[in-house]
Amino acid sequence: MSDSVNQPRTFEVLTAAPVRARRKPRDWPNEEKERLIAETLVPGANVSAIARAEGLDPSQLYGWRRKALSIGVGCAPDRNREDGGQVRAR
Repeated sequence: MSDSVNQPRTFEVLTAAPVRARRKPRDWPNEEKERLIAETLVPGANVSAIARAEGLDPSQLYGWRRKALSIGVGCAPDRNREDGGQVRAR
């Protein structure tokens, strides 16, 4: 048993990439949120594409949209309105 203690051993050193620091959450102004939500309510709009174009995670934009619709802030476009069916967020 003592022979195995005196035998040379090899070790493999494992290295890992450093963990990225978590970036600070961006503070989106309400006007910007309203604009993005309005864009998502246009018929045929791609919510994920709109979010990615703004550097935003799609799930965040879906969350804002869901919250706005649940409290009645946004509304679906009405093509019969005089303003051409623009979405207005209060």
